[in-house]
Formats: sequence, C-alpha cells, structure tokens
Amino acid sequence: MKVNQSIALVFAFVLSVCAHAQDSGSPTTIDTDKDGLYDNLEVNTHKTDPNVADTDGDGLTDGEEIYDYNTNPLLKDSDGDGLLDGDEVKIYHTNPLAADSDGDGLADNEELNEYNTGVLVKDSDKDGLLDGIEVNTHKTDPNVADTDEDGLGDGEEIYDYNTNPLLKDSDGDGLLDGQEVNEHKTSALESDTDKDGLHDGVEVTLLNTNPLVQDSDGDGIHDGAEDSDSDGLSDANELNNYLTNPKVADSDQDGLSDGDEINIHKTNPLVADTDEDGLRDGVEVTMLESNPLIPDTDGDGTMDGDEDSDSDGLNDADELNTHNTDPKSADSDQDGLSDGDEINIHKTDPNVADTDGDGLGDGVEVGEHGTNPLLGDTDRDGLSDGEEVNKYKTSALEPDTDGDGLTDSEELERHKTDPNVADTDGDGLGDGVEVGEHGTNPLLGDTDRDGLSDGQEVNEYKTDPNVADTDGDGLGDGEEVEEHGTNPLLGETDRDG
Repeated sequence: MKVNQSIALVFAFVLSVCAHAQDSGSPTTIDTDKDGLYDNLEVNTHKTDPNVADTDGDGLTDGEEIYDYNTNPLLKDSDGDGLLDGDEVKIYHTNPLAADSDGDGLADNEELNEYNTGVLVKDSDKDGLLDGIEVNTHKTDPNVADTDEDGLGDGEEIYDYNTNPLLKDSDGDGLLDGQEVNEHKTSALESDTDKDGLHDGVEVTLLNTNPLVQDSDGDGIHDGAEDSDSDGLSDANELNNYLTNPKVADSDQDGLSDGDEINIHKTNPLVADTDEDGLRDGVEVTMLESNPLIPDTDGDGTMDGDEDSDSDGLNDADELNTHNTDPKSADSDQDGLSDGDEINIHKTDPNVADTDGDGLGDGVEVGEHGTNPLLGDTDRDGLSDGEEVNKYKTSALEPDTDGDGLTDSEELERHKTDPNVADTDGDGLGDGVEVGEHGTNPLLGDTDRDGLSDGQEVNEYKTDPNVADTDGDGLGDGEEVEEHGTNPLLGETDRDG
C-alpha cells in the first residue's frame, strides 16, 4: 500500500508541476477556492467543486487530499472506518487510508468510540492478545489484562494454560486459576490434580492436605478415603456424594452422625428434621422413639411434633425447640409445677425450680404459701420469701407479721425485735409504738430503769418512760408509786411547801 501511495503522490506532483508551468494568465492557472487545485483540474480531473476548498467536508482541503494524503476528496471517510479523513490526520494521527491503523482487528472508530482502546496500540492492556482478538474471539476486556481477575493475564490463559479467561476457576475446584498456577502448582484444568478423590480447593482450604500427593500423611490411605470426623463416611463421599462437612461429624446438628443418618436411619444428613414433623431426627431416634422418616409415627392423625408425650400441656416440639424442656418429663425442673403450667399460667421458668431465686421452689410458692414465684419478696418487706418461711417463720404475704407497726425487716435488721411478737420486751407497749411514738427501747421493758415498765408509765401513770424521775423531785417514778405512794407527776405531793 505504501508503494502505491508513493507512486500516486509522484504522479500528482508531476501533474501539479505541469499545471503550474502554464502561462499564469491562462484559465488553467486559476484556483478560485484556494484549495491547492486549479479550477480546471477540479472540474475535469477530480470532479471536485472549484468553489469549495473542502468538497467532501471531511476537514482536509481537496488539494491536501490529492497531493498530501492520497485520500478521496469526494469521500469524507476514505477508508470507511467511521472517522472523517481530517479527524484521522489532525486529531487521532491515524491512517485515513487504513480502516484499522494499528492492525489489531478493530477499526479505528471502534477503538475510539466503542472500546476506548488505543487506536495506535495493538494490545492496549498488554496482556498478549490483540485488542480485536479479545473483543471478537475471546470476549475478554481489551482494557483489562486479567479480565476474570483470577491472577492470570488473558494471554497467559489462552496461550500458556488453555484456561478460560472469563472464569476465575476454570476447573471449578475452589481455587482461582492464578492460585493453582502460581501458588499451589496444581492443574488449573483438573479439579483433582492428584486423583485422590478430593478437589484441590478442598484439600488446600478445608482439609489441609497436599493436593499434589494422594496420601498426604503417608498412612497408606488416600486422602479422599480418610474419615476426618470419624462419622463413618469417607471425606470424598461426604464432599462428592452427600455434600456434608467432612470435618463435622453431625453436619445438620440433629444429634445423629452423618454416617448413622446415611447408613442406618436413611435420614437426610443435611436436614435436621427429615420428615418435617417439628422434631430433630436425633430426638426422634434417641429420645421419643418415633420414626424420623414418618411425620405421624403412630398414625393417630397428630404429627409427632404435636404430640404431648408427658401430658404436661406442651407439645413435644415446643418443649424441645422453644422451651428446652424434657418432653418425657411433665415437670422438667422438679419444682412441683408441670412445664405447661409454668409456661402458660405462672410464667415461671420450667427449667429452674426457683425462678425468682428466693429460696422457695416455684411449686411451694404457688401450692403452699400463695407467694409470687416471680417476685423474690412477695410482700416487699425487705425479706425474701425463703427467708421469711424457712428462717424467720414470718408471713411472706404480710410485711408486718405481728402487726406492731414495724415491717418484718425493720424489726430484724434495724431494731432487732421479734417480728412474730408485737411487744418484744413484754412491757405493755407494742414495738412500733415504742419506736414510733415514745422513743423507748422495744427490747427493754423499763427503758429509764425507774422500776416502772414502759407500758405502766405510758398507759397507767402517764409518766415519761424515758425519764426515771418524771417530776424531778428526787424520787424515781417507781419509788413514788411503789414505796411512798406519792404522785410521780408532782414534785410536792402534799403541797405543804
């Protein structure tokens, strides 16, 4: 193409020289549109418009097209690549006579307007593949060296490893192609490089075995035939046939090992409740002795999970799955209340004998004492129900057992009085009256030690129980009353001066 173009340019030059050699006054030397072509040449030879410098409006004058670039002055896009000849020459610096300037398989217009690739660079992302081959053959991204982001360049995948540049894991073994090639040296096209029955990814990420050696631990057993979780199934069987976890003996956590589910009970090792009756397979087999493959084992029209084996008012499924109670024991915590009554009536914990932790079992509170099993101190007197019943023998329902005006805890903790006796010191005044009204000592029958009990002073003689000589006459109140018969409220009983 370059030789032909050179010949054309030489020929055009000769024509130009001949034209210019004519007499300047001749009509053949007139260039009306100043495009570098004489009008007679435009009209007779090139068929261009002698009055328009750029006949095809492509950004190049007719003269430039004829003499400089050998493009067609009557065609805007001489090479049919979707770009104006003038844009190719002046903006993109591409070849206006070649639709694919860089020869990469993509037209210049495609590179610029569709794929944003380098119009003068054959391999824009430098991955070893021409841009056109990426777009048209492999469907890879010509601007991204590693289209699938697997650690291998697109060219490496195509030419070196024959892997799929659009798939991160060509062999579907759980390892990126790049990891296989660069890190583990396994085959990116063979999911089980060492043919031990385990995918390379499983060996590397789950079992920590060597994907290049069939018997990693050298015990004479292929890695795939090992039983890592001792559940009765080989690792290869778990992974390839049953999709169970080879490192967990009970994949569905239903209480049965995967091996027992497969080999004995025929249940699904991936579904905790194979027959969908609301009960885990292990519970059916080991506790309730129902069939884990039949929702209604006894055929009574009630699903196994809806049965109430212990007649406690709760179905077996609720006991096991919601309340964690024993479906074969009506009173799981042995507190004297059935699990159903605890849940539905008393709102107590069926797994804790003493829900409120007050020292009395829930059943004892409800059945014997009438106290609240959810409230540690039913009468709110400051003493727990258990303390009142078991230690102090006070009423757990009455805050003031002896009705003396002091709560049981005030008597015990502050005044040290007997909460079961209204008048602890037997002086004729209740403990509450002594403390609250008279300020006397409820533990001392004669607070002022004057020989009269506090009750006698208050109720009978009207003397001050806190002052031994109420009238200040030098005689104690008791002496006056008991020995002299004088008035303890008058300093001079006979008023004789």
